[in-house]
Amino acid sequence: MKRRHGTSRARAGFTLIELLVVMAVLGILAGLAMPNLQTVLMRARATELAGDMDVVRVATLSFHAERLTWPSESAAGNVPADLATYLPEGFTFAREGYQLDFENWSLPGGLPGDPGTQRLIGVSVVVADEALGNALLELLGDAIVVSVGGTHTVLIDRS
Repeated sequence: MKRRHGTSRARAGFTLIELLVVMAVLGILAGLAMPNLQTVLMRARATELAGDMDVVRVATLSFHAERLTWPSESAAGNVPADLATYLPEGFTFAREGYQLDFENWSLPGGLPGDPGTQRLIGVSVVVADEALGNALLELLGDAIVVSVGGTHTVLIDRS
């Protein structure tokens, strides 16, 4: 048997070109995945926020059903004293990136065009990130929402 010189060399690893090609492909895939990941994370955060607002809505309606009155107003980020026993244990109005605010607005002259509405009850959220606020609004869909800047209020009831 004749042996050719230099053709039976064993490969010891990857070439630099092969490694660069793999890194380029992984970079492209990561570049495609990152915007999707950020969108999914923002939607998850908005879902958490909408859930917190719904917890406050249910607590408010439970309070009203038992006492035939509405809870008192409180400052943003503070749990209204009237609602504390109706909320889950450890529930807080101050979260990372947003604060909840219970609203009990008295309207002595009524709403314009509807003087019979003397009170609006709602839950507001003050968001630090505009993208979170937009994701929340998209998620809330048909709910009655009043937005001013970074504050979004969902109406619970009017009377």
